[in-house]
Amino acid sequence: MKKVFLLIYSAFASFLFSSSLLASDIKVSFTDKKWDGEKIPLDEVCSNYNVEAGSTPGLYIENLPDGAKKVILKFNDKTFTKMDNGGHGILSFDIEENATNVEIPPQIGETFELDEGFSVVNAHTGTRFGKQEGAYLAPCSGGKGNTYSVDISIVDSKGKVLTSKELVLGKY
Repeated sequence: MKKVFLLIYSAFASFLFSSSLLASDIKVSFTDKKWDGEKIPLDEVCSNYNVEAGSTPGLYIENLPDGAKKVILKFNDKTFTKMDNGGHGILSFDIEENATNVEIPPQIGETFELDEGFSVVNAHTGTRFGKQEGAYLAPCSGGKGNTYSVDISIVDSKGKVLTSKELVLGKY
């Protein structure tokens, strides 16, 4: 009886582990070494503290799940709740049919001009604080040590989230 229980338990645990592994198996990395997840590059902050508006980081996503159609990028200031949950903009990027990996190029902030394959899900909400309108607002805390992140969701053609992951961009 004990052996049967262990076999069933082992099989069930194996199933749960493999199922949860599939749900979060994407690997995300920066395409430019200046992004390290620790400190926001000073040339990639908003135009209030920079010569020009900073850009999103370029990202490389590996191990896309079957049926992946779009990447949704929700940019956040985790320290300032009024700019968290996509307050720095939410962008969508198209994934080629049957792709297993995707490279997402950087996009300049404080504009609605985006590269092909991108679309605006929600523009940044920094305009209520006097920031230039646009799809994305680069980190703009003035170096107060705020933590910035991007929530990355992979969705299918119906908008169903297949997997998601948070990536810390760094502090500024």
